[in-house]
Amino acid sequence: MISCEKTHSFKPLEPCMEKHLLLTISNDQETSYNLRFIRHFFENLCDIRLTLFYVAPRAPEWQLDSKDLSPNRQAVAQIEKIKDSTGKRALENAKKWIVAEGCELAKVHTKVVYSKHGTVNEIIKEAHHGLYDACVLGRRGVSWFGELIEDSVSHRILWKELDFPVWICRRPETGLNRNVLLCVDDTESSMRMADHVGYMLEGMRRHKVTMFHARTPGSTADPAALFAQARSLLLEAGMDEDLIEEEVAESRNAVGAILDKGKKGRYTAVAMGRAAGAPGTMERFFPGSVSTGLLRRVEDFALWISK
Repeated sequence: MISCEKTHSFKPLEPCMEKHLLLTISNDQETSYNLRFIRHFFENLCDIRLTLFYVAPRAPEWQLDSKDLSPNRQAVAQIEKIKDSTGKRALENAKKWIVAEGCELAKVHTKVVYSKHGTVNEIIKEAHHGLYDACVLGRRGVSWFGELIEDSVSHRILWKELDFPVWICRRPETGLNRNVLLCVDDTESSMRMADHVGYMLEGMRRHKVTMFHARTPGSTADPAALFAQARSLLLEAGMDEDLIEEEVAESRNAVGAILDKGKKGRYTAVAMGRAAGAPGTMERFFPGSVSTGLLRRVEDFALWISK
């Protein structure tokens, strides 16, 4: 078990706010990537609270009420069977693993729902309702949100309402990767991500943060001013100043520059903001398609995205 004793800090020791994370769980073993990331990222698992969330998939043959999409009696029986067997088993296995790794049993909660409006919608609904600090997805969850990204027309409202950070976890951590690459630009979402990163790293000295700006031709943004604003947010959220670095890269391809920096620096996570934009316009959902490009190509680190 991991000790809950705080690591040393240059600041006076103050109690850190407990972080509450929503982790999606399924029968697919690859979804454990999010569990493994959490285990690797937080040195003291007793500093966090976890809700493990399972969405029972809706079978095509289920008959639903046309008014409120509630299942008929036969569908209810099938749903309860899935909840009691497959869903609960997947959640219990995940719970046992993370508790064995050092998370307090009392701080791990489980929840099973059936897919009334689709898996992605159920995750979003729970994330909004629970006011979690972040929604942490494994590999299968990545494909769910990938589908949502591709179908920008039918999910335009959902993208507008995604006001919580999403952590997308790819391959299991090797135990060697450290630190967070914070992509900084002149958008409000970028600064909100800086605040989120600072909050999540409050009281931790396990990870450094590199503020990174990929300056493309024609850009009028002032990196120094952007870094000063982001640094202020990181410090205000609780980070130690000696853990914050900054770097500017000149590049015609922001996605390539971020991927290159992330891989060479062996970062455990790359964090960035995104804009909501107008319905049906992918370039406005993801300015320059940077978030989309990273989502499709990232493999070596987790991707944190926030509006």
